[in-house]
Amino acid sequence: MVTTSRKKQLSSALLHFYQNPVAKVSMELFLSIGLVLFLGAFAIRPTLVTMSNLLKEIDDKRQHNTLLERKIAALNTAQNEYRRVEERLPLLNQAIPEEPELIHNLKIIEKIAVDNQVVIQNLSVNEIPAEENNQAGSRQKELTNLPLNMSVMGDYLAIRGFVAALQANRRAVVVDSVTFSLSDSDDNRELSARMTMSFPYFGVVVKK
Repeated sequence: MVTTSRKKQLSSALLHFYQNPVAKVSMELFLSIGLVLFLGAFAIRPTLVTMSNLLKEIDDKRQHNTLLERKIAALNTAQNEYRRVEERLPLLNQAIPEEPELIHNLKIIEKIAVDNQVVIQNLSVNEIPAEENNQAGSRQKELTNLPLNMSVMGDYLAIRGFVAALQANRRAVVVDSVTFSLSDSDDNRELSARMTMSFPYFGVVVKK
């Protein structure tokens, strides 16, 4: 056990140490560090968090500005491209109109058949679509096909020219299939072809 004299010596040494200027400076330094830590935890930290959030917000806005500039550049490019082809847009409307134009399509087929010396044996459509262009207004439209089935008769070169002329016509025509058949009638060999085709147009979407 520590004797009484030993305790007195220890107390005297500690008193002498704290009366030393170095010890006083160390204590003040310790208190200053503690105060800084306290301020950092309870006063400076919210400011740092706010600054961090502001920096993040600034970075996000810069990214948004970059995306906006890209969109503006893309719109300018699209506008310039539109102006370049604006005069040719009526050709697109002729190729793929906004209504089926069944009678007009039949007249095209008839004229091309006459020009290529092909005889139309029969022609049929599954249904007669309604001409809804004036009634459609701003309703949603989508690409639709008007299918036709047809049989023609003529020599091989004439039928091939007829098909080629259909595909080259300004009004878009999709020839899906051509099936040839050869028949004998009264010692005459006749070549005929059965064709399936479709005329695309932008029809009104019917929502059920």
